[in-house]
Amino acid sequence: MRINILHHKRPLVLKVHQYGVLLFVMLSSLLYSSYGLAKIADVRVVIDVSGSMKNNDPQNLRAPAVRLLIGLMPEGTASGIWTFGQYVNMQVKHGRVDRSWKALAVSESKKIHSRGLYTNIEEALKRASFNWHKPQAGSNRNIILLTDGMVDVSKDRQKNRASRQRILNEILPGLKQAGVRVHAIALSDNADKKLMNQLSGLTGGWYEEVDDADALERVFLKLFEISAPTPSLPIRKNRFSVDSEVNDMTVLVFREEGETVTLTNPGGKQFSHNQHTEAVVWYKEKNYELVTVKKPDVGDWLIGGSNDTDNRVMIVTNLKLATNTLPTTLLNSDAIPVEASLYEKDKKIIKSSFLNLVEFTVSENEQLLGLLNDTGTEGDNRKKDGTYSGLPLKGLPVGEHTIIVRALGATFERNIRHTMKSYDKLAQVKTDLSSDAKNFNIQFIPRVQLLDPESIHIKANIDEHNVEFSKDPGGVWSAEVDKENAGKTITVILEAKRHSGKPVSITLTENLTGHDGKENKTEENAEIEHEEKEPADKKNEVTEESDVEPKAEEINEHEEEEQTNWLLVSWVVLMVNIVLGIVGVLGFKMWKKKRDKMKDEETDEFDKVEEVVEIEETKNE
Repeated sequence: MRINILHHKRPLVLKVHQYGVLLFVMLSSLLYSSYGLAKIADVRVVIDVSGSMKNNDPQNLRAPAVRLLIGLMPEGTASGIWTFGQYVNMQVKHGRVDRSWKALAVSESKKIHSRGLYTNIEEALKRASFNWHKPQAGSNRNIILLTDGMVDVSKDRQKNRASRQRILNEILPGLKQAGVRVHAIALSDNADKKLMNQLSGLTGGWYEEVDDADALERVFLKLFEISAPTPSLPIRKNRFSVDSEVNDMTVLVFREEGETVTLTNPGGKQFSHNQHTEAVVWYKEKNYELVTVKKPDVGDWLIGGSNDTDNRVMIVTNLKLATNTLPTTLLNSDAIPVEASLYEKDKKIIKSSFLNLVEFTVSENEQLLGLLNDTGTEGDNRKKDGTYSGLPLKGLPVGEHTIIVRALGATFERNIRHTMKSYDKLAQVKTDLSSDAKNFNIQFIPRVQLLDPESIHIKANIDEHNVEFSKDPGGVWSAEVDKENAGKTITVILEAKRHSGKPVSITLTENLTGHDGKENKTEENAEIEHEEKEPADKKNEVTEESDVEPKAEEINEHEEEEQTNWLLVSWVVLMVNIVLGIVGVLGFKMWKKKRDKMKDEETDEFDKVEEVVEIEETKNE
């Protein structure tokens, strides 16, 4: 599919409309502008530690995946880590990321376990979003949620359903209103994929299904780049070039078993995990190595021992590249604007003598998609304002894409990565025969990533006869028609709004065939059609939630419910009653014997007293 390259820039006044047009005119006359760098990322990580993780993550690969995220997190961002089973613990206190926060986070990540009894997603989302009650201008709020199960707070199914509905009806709208993006990872077929898809889709986040925990580290890398876009240096044939504006760099190298990773500086000195200077911090995990270098030498560096496409060089620099926020999902007919600017110490550069030597490009897999310009032509709205822009993203094939926005100068290069999914439909219609083969079951499935579900209105007909649809709690619309309609066509007219507020109207048609439509079930359908059911991994649940007592302010104030084996309980109760009965009989006999003895002693004593009394009375007479 051809990708159309257009050029356009959104007027800067839209970004400062809150200050008014007059202020915009004043600001545009300045040499620098702070536009583009106001968004400080706040990334909150929520990790499932329920007992079923013993099966789905037997090697506890959640821990090194979290440590990768910790190592990449730029200082100055905000973050916190929560773990949840039945209870929710703030594993790492939310705060500003610095060296001490990272050290604590790495230490606490080693406590991630698989001993939780339930899967309390509702409480986990509440705790992680504790101070996000309303939107804030310039904020970049993200929750990374990893779970392998359904909403599971009790043995009572009704309580589980109620908790799930509160997530959809109360928590989700609140997160959306506060500008929070939820990035959800479903780590098993038993995960509530439908719920995860809604949480991510309706908040503009990313949704990922993971069949194997081995993939978690790379998924966390992807979610980091979505949540906290960070300038990076391109790696070509295992080489990358460091310029004088780079203060620190973090090199992430994925490796296979047996590979030895090395870094060679421009002077030819080689470093490794076992041999490096004090300026180098080298962290080694089973599948990757993370190397941080303070004040790296200027020039070409070489990575040895690994040639992985997911290797990265993240940098802290005075010379930064910033872009507008791109969507994580889009319709392939959408025209998505891309804007890029360079900043020196958080001030936008508009100096022509510098920018004339810089090329701004948009590419995918080293394939050039288009050039951005600042000429006031070819779609650029205002020339020489330091914002290079255009509308290059249109016609992306269906699937996942990594778009790289690049600024290439004479002595430097900067990259920003954006990951997104492209779809070719806003919704689809699915038909299949009912279990008794007497009726057609018809489903209208809207893409919640692209449509506001509350705005959806549909009309349907077969041969101009209306078909009535009912809306399921999960957002899917269902209808049933007689099998006599086989061979006819159902027409569905959709009217709705995109998440941007733009109204849309489309017509979908589907033939009613006589075979079971489930045979044609697509991957798109599979991600939406997950049925709510009880967790399948109860056998892995244990009664111990943590190896330390939960803090009072970090847990729900209710007692832990335990799984009960009633046959065992009945047997134990019977045996206890028998033992108590025997003890009771023996005790009664001993008590009775002792009582009789005491009674005899009391009688003897009484007789002695009576005898003394008689003697005394005789004396008196």
